[in-house]
Amino acid sequence: MDDYDLINLLKETCVIFICSTTGQGEEPDNMKSFWKLLLRKNLPSNLLGFRFAVLGLGDSSYVKFNFAAKRLNKRLAQLGGNMLLPLGLADDQHDLGFDAVVDPWIDSLYKQLLQLYPLPSGLDPLQVNMIMKPRWHVSTFLSDNLYTNGPSPCMYHSTRNLDEFIVTVKEITRTTDESHFQDVRLIKLQTEGQSYIPGDVVVIRPRNSKELVNDFQELLKSHSIDIPPNTIFQITSTVDVPVPAPLQHHVTFQQLCEQYFDLNAVPRRYFFNVLLNLTDSELEKEKLEEFISAEGQNDLYNYCNRPRRNIVEVLQDFPHALKNVTEDVLFEIISPIKPREFSIASSYKAHKDEIHILLAVVRYKTKLVKERVGLCSNYLANLELGDRINVWIKKGSFKFPTDTDASVVLVGPGTGMAPFRSFICEREQEGTAKAEKIVFFFGCRGLSDFHCKDDFCRLEKEKKIKLICAFSRVTENKVYVQHKIEENSELLWELFKTENVYIFVAGNSKNMPQQVREAFVNVCKTNGKMTQKDADAFIENMEKTGKYQTETW
Repeated sequence: MDDYDLINLLKETCVIFICSTTGQGEEPDNMKSFWKLLLRKNLPSNLLGFRFAVLGLGDSSYVKFNFAAKRLNKRLAQLGGNMLLPLGLADDQHDLGFDAVVDPWIDSLYKQLLQLYPLPSGLDPLQVNMIMKPRWHVSTFLSDNLYTNGPSPCMYHSTRNLDEFIVTVKEITRTTDESHFQDVRLIKLQTEGQSYIPGDVVVIRPRNSKELVNDFQELLKSHSIDIPPNTIFQITSTVDVPVPAPLQHHVTFQQLCEQYFDLNAVPRRYFFNVLLNLTDSELEKEKLEEFISAEGQNDLYNYCNRPRRNIVEVLQDFPHALKNVTEDVLFEIISPIKPREFSIASSYKAHKDEIHILLAVVRYKTKLVKERVGLCSNYLANLELGDRINVWIKKGSFKFPTDTDASVVLVGPGTGMAPFRSFICEREQEGTAKAEKIVFFFGCRGLSDFHCKDDFCRLEKEKKIKLICAFSRVTENKVYVQHKIEENSELLWELFKTENVYIFVAGNSKNMPQQVREAFVNVCKTNGKMTQKDADAFIENMEKTGKYQTETW
């Protein structure tokens, strides 16, 4: 939205807004300037005379679900805009992802637009499932350079952002026992003077595995689509859709397969829509039509989403469509690999020239024969000492207090402890870590997955933190962090009474964030003698003032 000149809003008759929410209910980076201008107090209430619709893309595991979209919708109405249709709140937690809300919302949008702006006589509306021509034109030619078995040169090298830098893998330590079902590792990356603060995240752009790339290239070859790895792709725009910077210079097919195409992704509905237009098999057409229909969404979920079937595996199941895939269509059906963010688990002051990340290696079984793996976690897990990768640092959602007199309550089960290790190590290095000021609730199954145990046990022994552990598999009754919060309600209420206390919650979402919040509400009721309404209001006020922050995934 920041690329749009706000002055032009005064001339528009109808505008569709689509926005996500980041951090603690904040607008995304590319909306900040636009939003700041829209919030100016001197704007009149009759400024906007256009119709508008807002679609939010969010995650209901966060307390401030789709908060940016809700605020935008409200502000546009305050400035005189007329709502075209109700605010759409898409939820990535839904079994069908955003599509569960986006598809019916778009259907309603089209109906409204056709009523307000009917087409001239003789013209019929485009079908929703109609496939447009590919966005870009692709021409290819062979390079003289042949690939060895090593990784391809970085295709982002000439276009990477100015904040990007190279790190070297210095140390990899498994933090769970070999017998434990999950492989979690503390990875230490060597830097050269790159500064950061607690709460920051390191961003990494992963690559597809050699095995997956080989599977994809062999699959294409077996269907008469023979694109040698050293084939140069030259990509130009065919419609009013600019070519992304990494594709504006020559790239090889091997680079695209390793670094750009997200081959491990589970395809969404549009993917099947494109295949429908490519296949000449009646059997495939019947199945694809079912998958893109509203009635077939449960079948699509059971075929694709539930077993986490990736793009390469799906293409294998539709050979008649696959044989008609061209180079330019590849960019229509395969999304680019998205960079991944990891909370920094180290302190710039305590760990000079190092960045630590706590990595849970994602591997699991579904009904499919082949094990499912996470793209980025397995990319990092397969790195070796001395390997060099490109990363950059950005601000995370956590904003820790700089006031060393403030009390801090940290709730971090599992790898959720990562940002808190950064904060605690920083306080220790500054000499301000005190058990009466830092209370850390950590949760895990038992000693076998107590990450960084030696670090935290030492800190507790030296009275630099108050460490309270919840082990869910040690006793017959499962004990979680929310239970430990209520067990220590007297201690917590003493901190709450000072009115200078912050709460930070991090970890795998599911039900944990809400259950932890309810536990803090119960602390207010039990020891603060508050009513349910007052206790809810107390915690809600902490959320509004930035004293209760969550970071879940």
